[in-house]
Amino acid sequence: MRYLALAMSLDGTLAAAGHIEAALEQLRSSGRRALLVTARRLGELPEVCPRLELFDCVIAENGAVLHWPARRESLSLREPVPESFTRALRQRIPSSVERGRVAVYTHASRACALVETVRELGLELQIFFCGESALAVPPGVNKGAGLQEALLSLGLSPHEVVSIGSEANDHSLLEMSECAVAVADALPALKERAAFVTRGRAEAGVVELIEELVRDDLQAARGWIPHDALLLGFDGAGDAVCVPAYGDNVLVAGPRGGGRSRYAFGFLERLIQKKYQPCVIDPVGDFEPREDMVRLGSRLRAPRVSEVIAALADPSVKLVVNLAGLRPYEQPGFSSELFTALALMRKRTGRPHWIVVHGAQHLWPAGERAEGLPSKLGETLLVVEDPGEVARPLLRQVDVAVAVGPAPTRTLGQLAEALDKTTPHTRLSTGQEDEVLAWFITEGRWPLRLRVPPGRAERLRRLHGHVEGDLGSGSFVFHGPEGRLDLRAQNLSSFCQMVEGVDERTWLFHLWHGDYSRWIRHVLRDDELAREISAIEQRYELPAADSRRRVRGAIAHRYALPA
Repeated sequence: MRYLALAMSLDGTLAAAGHIEAALEQLRSSGRRALLVTARRLGELPEVCPRLELFDCVIAENGAVLHWPARRESLSLREPVPESFTRALRQRIPSSVERGRVAVYTHASRACALVETVRELGLELQIFFCGESALAVPPGVNKGAGLQEALLSLGLSPHEVVSIGSEANDHSLLEMSECAVAVADALPALKERAAFVTRGRAEAGVVELIEELVRDDLQAARGWIPHDALLLGFDGAGDAVCVPAYGDNVLVAGPRGGGRSRYAFGFLERLIQKKYQPCVIDPVGDFEPREDMVRLGSRLRAPRVSEVIAALADPSVKLVVNLAGLRPYEQPGFSSELFTALALMRKRTGRPHWIVVHGAQHLWPAGERAEGLPSKLGETLLVVEDPGEVARPLLRQVDVAVAVGPAPTRTLGQLAEALDKTTPHTRLSTGQEDEVLAWFITEGRWPLRLRVPPGRAERLRRLHGHVEGDLGSGSFVFHGPEGRLDLRAQNLSSFCQMVEGVDERTWLFHLWHGDYSRWIRHVLRDDELAREISAIEQRYELPAADSRRRVRGAIAHRYALPA
């Protein structure tokens, strides 16, 4: 399953229990979790939702209180609003002040009294509006923060959650979820944030979402749900080429020393940056982990499967499983046991989000019995030198192949031969050291040539040269419309200085010809900044002073230059 939990806001979506109970029973029967998120106090909830036991967790008081109905346990996530605040507020409005475990409530029409009391006492409190109520809570309290704590208690991460809401205090709830949904009568601002809007209003919209979630895991809506895509590289036009974060298997192949491992490491960095949990399996012990990764096993001691699962129980752990301590004939049996355990964990928690096998040919070599071969991979990155060395049943599960290094068409040809497919046609050269080709096998698309974003270490090496070094022949030259000038900007610092000093005619000539974004894309190889500058270049209505300020500001922000 893609989504393992549904977090629904009570405020504005569930006016009464009604038909929601049957839908919730259907949701739980599918193996998914149900979470109720509300600004109300726990004591109020039985009147609106008599069967709280249908929910795995209730997040009350706008995220300040967690309640587990099955265990009949509750936990306050923050210290209560000071009693002095309640006393002072009751002096202003004696008849309409109520306290929860943490929050203080009043009618929305009395919100000015809340604000004045906060100012008078010099307290740091937040004010939220929910329907006809206004409430004061400690700083850092919101529905999204409460959901995050509830997910930790359930062993889930935000990547496995669908949330649905309608009110102003639901923004943080939707932001914390992989898939954000608004009911038909939600506030316009919330609809703008949502991935999609239900056809039904209020409770009918929640029931509609549950039915679609149980029926096909929202696959019918997949085309218009903005999944957190993972970057493979940039095409010739500078557009991002991505794979979905869920569902696909990727193969990275190329000769030793050709950049294969560097590319795979960059993909891993982007996974971690988006807060996905990776599990790297290293059959020979030659994978060099990041400093924030945990390594289990060594050449002297083999890891145990139970240790791997225990380590991954913490969603923040980024794990490397070193199998060098196992004898070659022991590895197939261990990997079979490990993948079975990981599949069960994924079914229960959705994690680890991606499995990276660095040297898949060592675990599942070609030409041998498919002993221990996973029947279904899913969200797996296979890193190999020669695709022909890998078991064919494994290769048939690959959706996207990335060939890295010299002669990438030959690498893809090796894969095509192993898959009994026609070698993919490409007009690209075959001998460039830095060439990367991506073949979308499942989609049947021709290979694309990619420009790969530099990894963290490479970015750090380049940073000094871009900002203060000498780019030599890569310097930007302001030559003007007649080509009479020869003003060279040897790095970004000098370029930003010249931006302010070059005459308006020369500035606009290069701006409207797209020269600035072209230089940044092809010389500095910074596609994201190039796209930002290109958008400014296409704003022909901007005065020269305004376009100068925007271009200089974009560069200064990205490279931390003095503004």
